[in-house]
Amino acid sequence: MRLTVATSIRQLILLGFFLVVLPLTIVLISTFYQVDSLSRQMQRTLSETSSTTESSRIIVSQVLNMERTAGQYWVLREATLLQRYRDQHQQLLKSIQSFRENPLNSIILDRLTRLSAAEKQLYDILQNAARKPDGTSDPKDLPDLSALVSDLPLDVSRSVNEKSRMMSEHIDQVERLLLFQALALIPLALLIATVFSVIITRPLHQLGEIINKLGSADFTGPVSVEGPQDIRQLGRRLNWLRQQLAELDQQKQIFLQHVSHELKTPLTSIREGIALLQDKVAGPLTPDQTEIVEILHKNELQLQKEVEALLDFNVALSQEKLGHAESILFDQLIQQAINKHQLELMSRSVNIHAKLTEIRLKGDKTQLTTVIDNLLSNAIKHSPKNARIDISLIEHRHRAQLDVIDNGPGINRQDETRIFEPFYQGARKYQESVSGTGLGLAIANRYVLLHHGSISVINSTGGAHFRVRLPLTA
Repeated sequence: MRLTVATSIRQLILLGFFLVVLPLTIVLISTFYQVDSLSRQMQRTLSETSSTTESSRIIVSQVLNMERTAGQYWVLREATLLQRYRDQHQQLLKSIQSFRENPLNSIILDRLTRLSAAEKQLYDILQNAARKPDGTSDPKDLPDLSALVSDLPLDVSRSVNEKSRMMSEHIDQVERLLLFQALALIPLALLIATVFSVIITRPLHQLGEIINKLGSADFTGPVSVEGPQDIRQLGRRLNWLRQQLAELDQQKQIFLQHVSHELKTPLTSIREGIALLQDKVAGPLTPDQTEIVEILHKNELQLQKEVEALLDFNVALSQEKLGHAESILFDQLIQQAINKHQLELMSRSVNIHAKLTEIRLKGDKTQLTTVIDNLLSNAIKHSPKNARIDISLIEHRHRAQLDVIDNGPGINRQDETRIFEPFYQGARKYQESVSGTGLGLAIANRYVLLHHGSISVINSTGGAHFRVRLPLTA
């Protein structure tokens, strides 16, 4: 049972977008939470530091005032001074209690404990002195409160520095955490994006390959596309189209075969009739009749050539793989084709400049001869008078590379992709004066493909430039 996550390209894109955004959203939310928590902690620490510093300053001030009041009372023994000390005593207790509410280290807490004990001792001494005014005591017996609070601001400052150091360490921890999250989640988001881009583009790439395959008239094998439901549905429609095109192509081949064979019988009769007229079997011919017979003979030869081209094309289409392969000296095969066209070259005053490297390859000799002959005939047919055709054969990357270049009008850019299609002769006006079946290049292309090679049109500033590349083994 197949688990379908997304049933369409749209759902797949939305799912991929969600999964890509999810880790980035997590990073953003985590960053906001960490920064907000750090901000609140810094505000709390700043408030506590300010409160601790202010409380310590107030306690030091209060202790100094209390010592002053206690000393004055000890000398003057006035009730108002004792009452003032009692009020200061209550204020000091409140200040110490408020001070203890702040987060304090053990040193400050110990100092406050000793201060409270000493201040209580001083308070008890003053109370006893009030009850026994005639008692004698040495002022040196009074506890020294200022000595206890003299280092309190320093202790508070040290505590503040320690908190500042801890806060700095916490900030560094948050920075490292955020950096780790970014280094972990952002690459994860990029990985998810890459995975989904492959998942989305892979079926589209398959569709592109299938369309190219159909466009090159390759209808073998069923069309199968993996992916979301809408892409699979499109694949099924392309498979239906492949079947329809294959059926039409088969009908076309059958039609061409029937037409070719049906034309041969009346063509044979016409050829025999023309031969009888030329041999004057039916009687002597007038000059006008002789001229008509020559025209008939010329057109009969052209028609025979076109019928033979149709037959050759049918044979090429019906052949799925290379049949007989033998070792061939390719350069000699090219030279033989050049020699066969010597009369045609002389009649058109066309020169051939051949530079052939000795190359041996395996292939079908008849088919390769047809390829060379069609390319050479095409070059001669479109070359002007007194022109030159360049033919070169070299070995390039373990392949035989044949280049045929003429000085004709060349090939339009818009015709380069269709020049190897059957019956296509291009859109240039010069084609109107050049007779041909439009099958020569199509047959050459088919034979080259059977040899697992390639034939292409090379852009050039002059005439047409065809390049054939063939493997050295069939």
